[in-house]
Amino acid sequence: MSPLRVLRRELEPLSSSAWLVYGLALALIAGLIFQYTDDLKLMLSIIGGGLLAVIFSAGLLYVLLLQCRKLLPHVGLGWRLGLQGVLREPKASVTQILAFSITLLAMLLSFTVRNDLLTDWQQQIPDEAPNYFAINIFPNQVAPFESELSQYGIPAANFHPVVRGRLVGINGTPVQQIVSKDSQGERATHRDLSLTWGNNLPLDNKTLAGQWGDAKEGEVSIESKLAESLQVALGDQLTFSVGSDQVEATVMHVRSVQWDTMKPNFYMVFSEETLVGFPTTYITSFYLSDDNKKLLNGLVKQFPAMTVLEVDAMLKQIKMILTQLTAAINYLLYFALLAGFTVLFSSIYSTLDHRISEGALMRTLGANRELLRNAHLVEFSIIGLMSGLIAVLMFQLVLFSLYTYVLHLDFYFNGVLSIVVPLMSAMCVILAGFWGVKDVVNKSPMHVLREA
Repeated sequence: MSPLRVLRRELEPLSSSAWLVYGLALALIAGLIFQYTDDLKLMLSIIGGGLLAVIFSAGLLYVLLLQCRKLLPHVGLGWRLGLQGVLREPKASVTQILAFSITLLAMLLSFTVRNDLLTDWQQQIPDEAPNYFAINIFPNQVAPFESELSQYGIPAANFHPVVRGRLVGINGTPVQQIVSKDSQGERATHRDLSLTWGNNLPLDNKTLAGQWGDAKEGEVSIESKLAESLQVALGDQLTFSVGSDQVEATVMHVRSVQWDTMKPNFYMVFSEETLVGFPTTYITSFYLSDDNKKLLNGLVKQFPAMTVLEVDAMLKQIKMILTQLTAAINYLLYFALLAGFTVLFSSIYSTLDHRISEGALMRTLGANRELLRNAHLVEFSIIGLMSGLIAVLMFQLVLFSLYTYVLHLDFYFNGVLSIVVPLMSAMCVILAGFWGVKDVVNKSPMHVLREA
């Protein structure tokens, strides 16, 4: 065994128990991701991408620290001592920096994604977007209901006919044999769908394949994501169960649907001749301000069979759930941040005796407390700034990938955050570090030398 390895225990390789702990932690994280996503490919992408990011960041930090050695002959005494404190054990310094970087990255993603998702969602909804849905309106009540709304100055969206039916077959094959488990198609085929008809599609529906506008009997338009889940294309034959009858329809049109417009939208739109004669009700949506909500009582009394759904309450409930969930995640991140500070404290205390002896020796040779404080300031500033810079770099890369390929939101580079985060990180590490090494400056050199 090398004598240097005997004298410096930190050079020993990781023990089997340490590898076991790291392996179990990684397996637990992978298991939790798979449990909540139920997607092996996504889980492997997250774990693989995270490991690559950590390895790349660690390598970048290690090379950067080694390059900093070249600065030692060209800087002042305080800077030299501070750099030597970081470079004394570069692997330990890289571990500390990565611990803070990953914690900061998680906190930045939690705050930013939550706020951007809510902001983007609210911006997509107009100021007076429909906040009430009226369903189960009978055909003979459509005109009186529309007239009643117009008397109060309430503009209603279009009235859409609704026929309840269930998709039971695709090209003569039972649909349960085609759809995959827990997919959108599987969920859509285990319940009755709201089927409608019309030559004019909603304005926010965009044609992806085929043509619509002069549909003939036995033709249907299908929503694109459901078509993809059901593996349906133009020309396929769909079979629906409507009451005790079965209806055949050929897919002639595929369209995209914006479900967040607060207006009625449908998976299936038929030609009128296809669903004629089946029991039909109507659905519409309208905007009602807080001052006019009392008018609902009169509408419900006049149309007792109608059901009114208040969207405002659901939106507030969803927003509250998202806020509470984010708060719970943030609390966990706060604990993770405290764990990062614990790592810093433990690393400081593991070298505290050496720091105290070194500080006492330097003060005996003429160094003052101000020089030691400056050295500590440089050391902890470097750790904090590097942690913040690595966190911001990974944050921008993760955010670009997440917004571009998953959430389909506009990505923008946050320059203010790139400046503020490293500075705040440096400030926190400096405060924590000074607290940990306060004895180095305050302890009497005479007392330290006598104890030695």
